[in-house]
Amino acid sequence: MKRTLVSLFSLMGLALAVTSCQKDEGVAQFNAAMEPCTYQDGKTILNGEGVEWAAGDRIAVYGSAGCAIYEAQPQTPATTATFTLVSGNAGNAPYSAMYPAEIAVSSNSVELPAVQNSVDGALTLFPMYATSSTENLNFKNLCGALKITLQKNGVNVSRIDVTTNEFVNGVFTVAMNGDAPTMTYASNGSHTSSLVCSTAQDISNGHEFYLYMPHNTYTSLTLVITAEDGSVCTLNTNSSFMGLNIHRSEVTEINLNANSLNFVPAEEGDAPAGAINGLFSISSTKQVYFSKGNLQYLADGSWKFADHQYDIVGEGNANPAQSSTIDLFGWGASGFDGKAPYMTSTVNSDYGFGYNRSINNTEYDWGYYNAIANGGNEAGLWTLINVTEMRYLYQGRANAAELRGVGSVNGVPGVILLPDNWTLPAGLNFTPGTFGLTGGTGYTRNTYSIAEWTRMEAAGAVFLPAAGRRFGEVVDKVEIGGWYWLNTSNSTNNAAAHYFDFQNNRVISTNQYAKHQGASVRLVRVAE
Repeated sequence: MKRTLVSLFSLMGLALAVTSCQKDEGVAQFNAAMEPCTYQDGKTILNGEGVEWAAGDRIAVYGSAGCAIYEAQPQTPATTATFTLVSGNAGNAPYSAMYPAEIAVSSNSVELPAVQNSVDGALTLFPMYATSSTENLNFKNLCGALKITLQKNGVNVSRIDVTTNEFVNGVFTVAMNGDAPTMTYASNGSHTSSLVCSTAQDISNGHEFYLYMPHNTYTSLTLVITAEDGSVCTLNTNSSFMGLNIHRSEVTEINLNANSLNFVPAEEGDAPAGAINGLFSISSTKQVYFSKGNLQYLADGSWKFADHQYDIVGEGNANPAQSSTIDLFGWGASGFDGKAPYMTSTVNSDYGFGYNRSINNTEYDWGYYNAIANGGNEAGLWTLINVTEMRYLYQGRANAAELRGVGSVNGVPGVILLPDNWTLPAGLNFTPGTFGLTGGTGYTRNTYSIAEWTRMEAAGAVFLPAAGRRFGEVVDKVEIGGWYWLNTSNSTNNAAAHYFDFQNNRVISTNQYAKHQGASVRLVRVAE
């Protein structure tokens, strides 16, 4: 591990003309200089080559009147830029300023994000800070950079998680200590920062990844490197390196080759075909596996599970008889006895009725009657659970409250259920709780990229997407709520059946509703 100094004192007088788009003399104009960093395709890299601006770059400036946001319109060459006022009014000096604008919390605090976006050979949006009693702003780097070089044939990396003994993101207070800023952790942070690749990066010939981190001595360090295929390499202070020193405005390097990188494939375990490898108790004596996605009916008359747990058809269900794929069905519309999956009748008695108010082990149960192509391709393997079993899973099993949550996967909102014996993958986070969906957390409480969810799913996590609902040929509430049929009815006239539901303005619950409603179907398979 080698540390490389990056031009700490090479402020070469690169003047960045910052001007307002307004002619009001009361709006301040600024001149600014920065510690060396270079933009490549709008992204920042720490390499000592100078300063350039990219279109769309924004700074936040605080003064006597509050905060103002300015946006860059670079000149040629881009060592200077004209900044137009976007919003706000900074007022008079003294000033403090932050780059990028989105990290600004107050005049003396910033919030470092938990997730950073990886750019090929570059460090994105490197945080900087300036204070001044005049309109001359001299920006200083707030963090240091961790450069991770990986090399292993045949591996494409999609994500790197760095977990340390110190807080590496969240809100930090900032103060100038002579010519350099210092940061002190304040709140709302975690010990893990994640670098996510929009496109998986081939490391066969070596690839450099950059992550910014606060200045600190980290005595404990764990790297979790996730490949595109879901395989994971975990390295920690006991296996590869002893701690980590990150210095402001410097690059610290970690170089790992094939001898150090052992990627372990995601385990399939003993789960049956089409199932997620996690066991869920639905009674004190019964466990099930969930299917790997919501049930889908195809135009050729076949059935399959969605390719991914977050896949939904949405508005494509509006004309189900003409759609190539649908995933919202009236109760018991399995195809048996003329109950076609694409039925749009709004007459409840047209749908399945079962026996003793249940379609369990009857042809109206989709998994009992149909062969699921990617779920073993035999009839009778899968089923719905009933309302009592759903309530046990959600409320009655051991540690139930810690094994449920809300969030989003690949931008799709929904509900997360964790298996009985749950172990959170290293470097990931999960916050349980399903209340307060409109309180500012809700579907954003747990947010996972595809790469992150691949690891959660490999550990057994289930995601029920907010696929919406259908009435006749009208689809609504897509990515707002989810309605999932259960196999029981509590209606003496067979007009309504039970379902599990959630919306963005209520808590999760089990209810009953008209059988003609088009709802989602998530099948399970009983563990032997």
